[in-house]
Amino acid sequence: MIKKAAYILLYVTSLGGMIFLAGFAADRSRSIPCSGPFVSIESHSGNYFINTDKVYSIITGRFDTLEGRPVSREKLQSIHSVINDIPCVETAKVFRASTGKLGVDITLRDPLIRVINRSNESYYIDRNGYLFPLSDTHTARVMVATGNITSSYAPGRNVNVLDQDEGDAGMLDLKNLYMLASHIHGDPFWRAFIDHIYVLPNGKFELVPRNGAHAIEFGKANQLKEKFGKLRLFYMTSLPQKGWHYYSRINLEYHNQVICLK
Repeated sequence: MIKKAAYILLYVTSLGGMIFLAGFAADRSRSIPCSGPFVSIESHSGNYFINTDKVYSIITGRFDTLEGRPVSREKLQSIHSVINDIPCVETAKVFRASTGKLGVDITLRDPLIRVINRSNESYYIDRNGYLFPLSDTHTARVMVATGNITSSYAPGRNVNVLDQDEGDAGMLDLKNLYMLASHIHGDPFWRAFIDHIYVLPNGKFELVPRNGAHAIEFGKANQLKEKFGKLRLFYMTSLPQKGWHYYSRINLEYHNQVICLK
């Protein structure tokens, strides 16, 4: 029993010591003068819409007295807020390193589709449904959507198409476009085959294959699995007998049917 109590006392003492040392280290790191930011940028899709130099200039432009001074918790939060407000940034982590460096770890948004609205304004929708603007230094090779798209990208607003109610027809079109594009992107065959989505005034969609052989009248963004399933079957069984360019239009709107027009 005495031996067990001794073990417990030793454990508690060790734990208390570690907590003290951690607190001491944290206090010490807060007092170390900053020797400048160290920026790390990650993109899961390989689309680097911003580089470390640009992030560095944003930080030093807003906080020009960082170097040579300790960085407070409040200033860390302010820097995090500034970095997180960069539209192409999905997540950001800002921290003090024991060396005095200001660490900035950034993960960029992954674009799903590029939208060009009817006013010729262009922006991306990412894989989580968020809108963000084009980059001056990088263009993502993703599907393109054109046609009767009325919604614009508004700087300073963090808009997700999945959060929009049905009172905004323009945003509802973007939501349906996102659902359709997500389904295409989720299948390697369709992702490689479809590169253009056209939005019609009635809210229906047309798909354009990469080879430009014909237009696919998809209809509304519903019954996605069924429509793509019968299109795949049509491509595997019927089309090889005629050739890719035999039909000019393929209609998927009718249940259990594929209607073709020469």
